[in-house]
Amino acid sequence: MTMWTSLDPAAVAVDPGGRATARLRVRNTGDTVEEYRLSVVGTPAGWARVEPDTLRLYPGSEGTAEISFAPPRTSDALAGPAAYGIRVEPREHPDLRDVLEGQVTVAPFTEVRAELLPPSLVGRFRGRASVAVDNLGNTPLTASLTLRDETNRLTYDMTPNSVQIAPGRAAFAKLNVRPQHVRWTGRPEQHRITVAVRRSGDDTGLELVGIFDQRPVLPRWLMVVGSAMVTAAVAFVVLWLAFQPKVNTASGELQAGSSAQPVPQGAESPLPSAPPSAPPPPPVNAPNPAGDGSGGGGGGGGGGDNAAPDGGPPVVPAPPKAPPASKANAKSGPVWEKGFKPDDIVTFAQYRLATLGNSNPCELKAGWTAGVIDQLTENSLRCYQAAVMRDKNSSRQLTLTDKTPGTLGRATLTSLWAQGIRVEDVKSGANNFQVTKLTAALWWATQSSISDDDLTRDRYYANKGIEYFRAAQKGGMLMKSDADLAKGIKAYQASVNLPQTGVADAQTINWLIGGAVRDTGKPGR
Repeated sequence: MTMWTSLDPAAVAVDPGGRATARLRVRNTGDTVEEYRLSVVGTPAGWARVEPDTLRLYPGSEGTAEISFAPPRTSDALAGPAAYGIRVEPREHPDLRDVLEGQVTVAPFTEVRAELLPPSLVGRFRGRASVAVDNLGNTPLTASLTLRDETNRLTYDMTPNSVQIAPGRAAFAKLNVRPQHVRWTGRPEQHRITVAVRRSGDDTGLELVGIFDQRPVLPRWLMVVGSAMVTAAVAFVVLWLAFQPKVNTASGELQAGSSAQPVPQGAESPLPSAPPSAPPPPPVNAPNPAGDGSGGGGGGGGGGDNAAPDGGPPVVPAPPKAPPASKANAKSGPVWEKGFKPDDIVTFAQYRLATLGNSNPCELKAGWTAGVIDQLTENSLRCYQAAVMRDKNSSRQLTLTDKTPGTLGRATLTSLWAQGIRVEDVKSGANNFQVTKLTAALWWATQSSISDDDLTRDRYYANKGIEYFRAAQKGGMLMKSDADLAKGIKAYQASVNLPQTGVADAQTINWLIGGAVRDTGKPGR
């Protein structure tokens, strides 16, 4: 043995977001100069480092190195004790390497985020929504869900009313709201609702405010038309009764017509010529979408038959839907490839690619089939991914996450959602669809493992994106840039080693467009 090693202390405790240290001592007990390489192994290796990582010692001399532990305040650093090791490997005698074992205990912390999707419910007899609860802490939690109706005019059911969530995961509950009294006529009535999300052992909890807009069964225009029709019917009856038509008998006409020539038997009265047949309907023109001027040379105005009335970006018509998968064992994404089952997430990516702009060589041309990776979609994805990799402002990490070019994975979806976002549109307090796009991009970028519940939220955002692009990029679901979004931005910045400002600055948006995601290389399923 050419060395002696010691670790002090062997067990340390640290808070998430904090820092703790241990000291490693190495002594050269051999008779030649030796260089020792030091490295951390085990679960804490992702947030631990040793400095210096190399010690060069003369015979009989001793050196020290500091091991620092800095677990992030995220679900990646689970609460509780975790074993680790410090590998000491002599360069000249690698077969004599040694591993010193230690233990680091991460303190627990809890952080809960919840959303009401959508925040505004509209209906005549009922309204439906989902409550999403995210566990951002490093310990499992149990949360209860209750609803409060300030007007006391609603009934509701929540399924389930209690959820158990593992660290870094999300759970969903279905909410059905029904009015106690149906409004047949009149103006819409708004009911303010509050969903309380309380963690077990915490009486404060979170409160999600929403609106149920109860519409009348019979709209106002129908009442106006019905009143007009009743008035017209009464007026017709009055005029009919007031008018006395003169009735003549047929005897006078027979006498006056005795000298008229009889109609020959078998003769036919002439018939009018048949009207010309209607011309065949004109062929449906292929869509001519125009992008929002973002990403990979996008832009350009598209006009044509599909252009919006005000000359803005064109409305992209709905393409043909993919038939059911021919194989019973067809795969589902992510990652999505050829031959996979149809998915709304793929349809969103197709609409995004179809609205890059006529001048963009990567634009998805007409003829694609919604929901599946067909040849047109694969070609457009390959072109787009290559363009992002060439962009000097991107993080150049796109192809490291999506397995092969032409497939659709977390990095590409992150990039597509981030296209077109401007810093001034998502600053604190903003309330628009650009904030929704940023939220969806961050959600894809921070999902290193995706459950079925996670895909439910992904498809919800995808459908809102489809509606936005089909409506010529107008309107869209509004979301607010608030403190919760700032936490999500900060967590993303920490996962990709950006300055943790909590602000969606130009560098952060460029990294999202470049496909930089947490745990690069994992397909996300």
